[in-house]
Amino acid sequence: MASFYQFVMPSRYDLIANLAVEQFKYTPCPAGGEHRLRGRRTGQLHYVVKHNDRDEQIIWGLEIVVHASVVAMFALEGFTGFRTEPAKVTFLDGATSDEYRVFTVTGWAGVVRPESGMRILDSCPVCLWKNYGPITDFSQVIDWGQWTGEDFFIVWPLTGHRLCSERAAKWLGSSGIRSICLGHGFDLLKKEKRSLSFGIPRGPLSSYLPEDLAIRYGKPLGLE
Repeated sequence: MASFYQFVMPSRYDLIANLAVEQFKYTPCPAGGEHRLRGRRTGQLHYVVKHNDRDEQIIWGLEIVVHASVVAMFALEGFTGFRTEPAKVTFLDGATSDEYRVFTVTGWAGVVRPESGMRILDSCPVCLWKNYGPITDFSQVIDWGQWTGEDFFIVWPLTGHRLCSERAAKWLGSSGIRSICLGHGFDLLKKEKRSLSFGIPRGPLSSYLPEDLAIRYGKPLGLE
């Protein structure tokens, strides 16, 4: 089993961003199901933060935003498994910066192994909505034969857990990048595994990955 790490949201409340305006459009199930699909963002991401520290290089929220200088460092190191797009960040004093980028993890490690205990609890054949859970053996979550080998990656359906290789984690730990928080493997999820008791609802893969990648990885698995 490869050693890996995951991004962990900081505990400091002031480092957690809010949306400047509501930017997510939620779609009801076309079959009339009570579940709703994850919202798709409309337009450029715009965050508001509760501090004036321009040296904070990572902005935490539903989506992760990083300073353009971080993207440049990632490119210099040859890291793979991510895409970026422009974002805006408004600080507490009202000043808005366009020097930030949405950081979308695009590397793929397939679907959680059935040996982990995770199974489909409920599903909708029309909108591809599924509810998964729970995990009983965290050592069996990832099938490394499905991993694309990229430095940043996700495993379905744990899309909220952005993972990275040991190589990337070691570099991030010594890089001096502000507000970077990493946890080893699924240690944090193990401590909070009760959060999985009611399942992990997920819509189609294109709600979480760029459309071209969602089709590439999701179509053969019935996730798209």
